[in-house]
Amino acid sequence: MKKITCYLLAFLFIAACQQSPDDLASPDSSSPISARSSHSRPFSANLSGTLDPGSAPTLCTGDLPGLALTGYDLSGNATHLGLLNSDLSVLHHDDCDLSFATMLLTTNVSGQLAAANGDLLYYTGNDAINVFHLLVDPGPNGEITGTWTITGGTGRFDGASGSFTIDGLVDFATLNFSVAASGTITY
Repeated sequence: MKKITCYLLAFLFIAACQQSPDDLASPDSSSPISARSSHSRPFSANLSGTLDPGSAPTLCTGDLPGLALTGYDLSGNATHLGLLNSDLSVLHHDDCDLSFATMLLTTNVSGQLAAANGDLLYYTGNDAINVFHLLVDPGPNGEITGTWTITGGTGRFDGASGSFTIDGLVDFATLNFSVAASGTITY
């Protein structure tokens, strides 16, 4: 009986070794690895941005001539990336506009999130920052909301797509921000 069991195990082992990686499925999926790689998955993140004084400022249009925004270094964690490499995770302001009528600072941004192993996830987005508490009724924070679109990446994120919303606060004393992100990613 022991010999039959050993032969059976050896046969199963050899048969498993002869399959290609694309024929293998994860325990929770019946589709092959290559087919799963293009499925949409939930994405979430907690991100913090600190001003990067070395980044080139972007001049804003609107009601406050001379207003300029610098870039940010990002830190935090995200599903599919883990703890972000804050040396490589950045946000750049492509353009910005301040309106006294709406009490909003709107921005278009671009940048990258970096996994600990160096894989990059590229994004573009648009944000709106409520500046009422900065301009009219002094307060410590302003709400920031936005939608960011995943535009590709490197490593396992090569060809990635998707989008996520952000919601959080800007600290008007330091101009740093913290947001929660939620959406989907396909890679």
